[in-house]
Amino acid sequence: MPDRLCLQGILYVLHQDIAWQLQPLELGFGSGQRCWRRLDRWQKAGVFKGLHRLLLANKAP
Repeated sequence: MPDRLCLQGILYVLHQDIAWQLQPLELGFGSGQRCWRRLDRWQKAGVFKGLHRLLLANKAP
C-alpha cells in the first residue's frame, strides 16, 4: 500500500473520529489495521516530530 494512501486513511479515521476497524475498504485506503500499523511505525521512526519541526521552521510571520 503506498504511503500516500495510508496517510489518507489515517487522516480519514482521525477526521471522522471512528474506530480503526470501521474504516471502509471501499475508500481504497486499505484496512484500518494496516493504516494504524503504518502510523505506529511512522511515530516510532520520528516522522511526525520531524514534520512538526519542518513546519515550524517554515512558519510564515
